[in-house]
Amino acid sequence: MPRQSELGLNNALCELLRRMMPACEARSENTGVLIGHSGRRPDVLITSPGRSPVVVEAEYEPAAEAEEDARGRLGLRVESGGRPVEAAVALRYPQGVRDAYDAGRALAEARLSYCVLREGGVRFPESGWLEGSAADLADLIRLVSVPQKEVDEATDVFERGVGQAAGVLDEESELRPAMAENIAGILELDNIRQTRRMACAILANAMVFHERIAGTHRELRIPTLDKVGGHTLQAGVLAAWRRILRASMRPER
Repeated sequence: MPRQSELGLNNALCELLRRMMPACEARSENTGVLIGHSGRRPDVLITSPGRSPVVVEAEYEPAAEAEEDARGRLGLRVESGGRPVEAAVALRYPQGVRDAYDAGRALAEARLSYCVLREGGVRFPESGWLEGSAADLADLIRLVSVPQKEVDEATDVFERGVGQAAGVLDEESELRPAMAENIAGILELDNIRQTRRMACAILANAMVFHERIAGTHRELRIPTLDKVGGHTLQAGVLAAWRRILRASMRPER
């Protein structure tokens, strides 16, 4: 039976990720991709416009050197775009794929284990390994490729927005105390400012989720918030969410 080398699996993984992440560019076993380190050859390098590059370093279980190899890529800049590697993934190939005839199919069906490394000694999870499919790995790569600076900026904007909205609710609660009591009752919490802030955060998260569903599941025909129709904004949002909830309760096929 054929024996799959790690290099062959890296190439197969790269092709698999390329199909799963069409907006990204995936390259495997390439030299000349890291600025100032032309001889280094990341197992798999994933880049995308506006995102931080992500390196995947992989070995067969027990993958004694995968973490150290991945950690060594952190902070290095990629030739295309010049962005630094902010996150790297250490991946363990299961021994079961070693003798597979079709490496790509074997990886698509395999249960993989991996962890994420960031600068400053950050590891996720702190111990042990995450487990999932190749599709789960692709989702993780998308997530960790978001530049940390943009995450921090978005967090600041979110917190400021929630604080401003909570301030409006505080003012309204003085004029209409029954409204504040009703909000606290729905959340089953005390009628205090922190409860109103939590209510605003829940609504903000729901709006973000709404926009995400509208943008990625066009077949549901959910309008974006700026295009919600109806006699009132409230009625339009509620109608859209009834469709979202009906879709979420459909049995998977």
